[in-house]
Amino acid sequence: MESGDTNNDSTYIALKDSWIPSGPSAIALVAQILPLLEAAEFTAHHSDGTANSLIRQAQSLLSSVEATPAA
Repeated sequence: MESGDTNNDSTYIALKDSWIPSGPSAIALVAQILPLLEAAEFTAHHSDGTANSLIRQAQSLLSSVEATPAA
């Protein structure tokens, strides 16, 4: 960070706010991804099928965000 940390770096904040998906679909996707990551980290348990499905959903969400003109 050039000007501090993630809370006060204006470049980081501007970039984060410009491309991080928000809204119900992003929140729902994160709610599914987080427990999967935690399970994989702490129990070495993972589900390739579930992970691949979530990856495809995340890629689709990011594609839709990239296709949306900036405000």
